[in-house]
Amino acid sequence: MWTKPRASSHLVGPLWAPAVCCLAGLVSGCTGPNSSPGDVFADLIEPLIPPKPSQVAREAFNVYDADLRRRSVALLSSSYFGQEEPYVRMYRLLIDDQDPTVRAACAHALGLHGTTQDAPTLIALLKDDTGFVRWEAAKALQKIHYPDAAGPLMQVMADDEDPDVRLAAAAALGQYPTRAVFNSLVGALSDHNFGVVQTAEVSLSQLTGQELGTDGGPWLDFAAKHPGDLFAAQKRYTYMPYQKPPSKLKKIKFWDKPQVVHPQAPVGLGPADPDDSGA
Repeated sequence: MWTKPRASSHLVGPLWAPAVCCLAGLVSGCTGPNSSPGDVFADLIEPLIPPKPSQVAREAFNVYDADLRRRSVALLSSSYFGQEEPYVRMYRLLIDDQDPTVRAACAHALGLHGTTQDAPTLIALLKDDTGFVRWEAAKALQKIHYPDAAGPLMQVMADDEDPDVRLAAAAALGQYPTRAVFNSLVGALSDHNFGVVQTAEVSLSQLTGQELGTDGGPWLDFAAKHPGDLFAAQKRYTYMPYQKPPSKLKKIKFWDKPQVVHPQAPVGLGPADPDDSGA
């Protein structure tokens, strides 16, 4: 009588080895020294089961946990509906939070979704005691065109102890074609941080259309020769929006085309040309 032969045990290894190795490689690539396979699985399914907006919004007002408040603002502001008015009102309400991480998250959110009416609040945050809050405020002011912000930004670029804050202020000033801003940016070419110097040069080029390097002399010579048309060749000011890094699931789905991010003009300055290369 014929009987079905048992699978040979020596075939199991070769048949399953590629899959096991692939899974092991995936897990090892996703885990750190303090991670577990359970953490990896949670990270992989989290994008498939996001928290409900109502739940996240409630967490924004948890008076006992600043981390939940910060997380809520960050999640809502980065969502496709984060620009809706109820959420923008929430960012405005929480921007005076006692925790600096929440204030920073709200400044970032208003940079993404705020209007010119939020500029005075962001200007006030340029004097915050915490450096990364001032940094987020200066970055947000790159995205909102508000001429009265130029003076505070010049002061920050000259005096702030944090080079990242000075750099962000120098970038934001590239949208204001005034002689005071020009002189302030020329002064920033003497900053001891090269990132600030380089950003000031970019803003000067944006304002004048010239490429004169990081030495202040040629810029001052150019201004002396063009007192009435210093900004005649001004380039359009744009900024590159933040692009969220791909999640672990997105990395696995290598066949998906990456989303193209275009430069944008600040609110209040009009739409940007999609073909523009940015500031």
